[in-house]
Amino acid sequence: MFTFHHGFWLYFFSRRHPQVWQFVAGSMLPDYVYLVLMAVLLARGEFGWRELFRLSPTTFMTFLPQYPWALHADLAGHSAVFWGAAFAVSLLPPFSRGQAFVVGWGTHILLDGLTHAAHANLFLYPLSLLAAHSPVSYWEPAYLAREFKLVNGTLMGLTAAYLIYHWWKKRRERN
Repeated sequence: MFTFHHGFWLYFFSRRHPQVWQFVAGSMLPDYVYLVLMAVLLARGEFGWRELFRLSPTTFMTFLPQYPWALHADLAGHSAVFWGAAFAVSLLPPFSRGQAFVVGWGTHILLDGLTHAAHANLFLYPLSLLAAHSPVSYWEPAYLAREFKLVNGTLMGLTAAYLIYHWWKKRRERN
């Protein structure tokens, strides 16, 4: 799932919770490294702003091995091992305020497990290089990417319309 899709869906499901923005920020955490790497690649002239919008996930992922810091940050962010350690820490009273963020992060790992096929995450990194390959991918054409985009896009559109309608209705009632 694309980074902002993680945030959108977690916003929808946690929008009534007082810590909604922690859930949303956490749900996108593992992919923040891609934004940093994109900035580095743009600054180094690896590609230009125009190419950025045509850059496929497949092409972008070929840059990761060239930047070991980004590769390790990506692996750690998508690892259930690191997430589990963070969740255990978030159960301790001094760190409980960050629990919504950590739960959001966990939803990212779960959804990626369901939407990554050939380029699946190594969910037990650094303990194992085991990957769970889904039969569906959000971007790989050989793994129903077109169908996934159609279903996800349709559901996101309907959900956005629902949210806008309720926002408009509530606003109208106040006036």
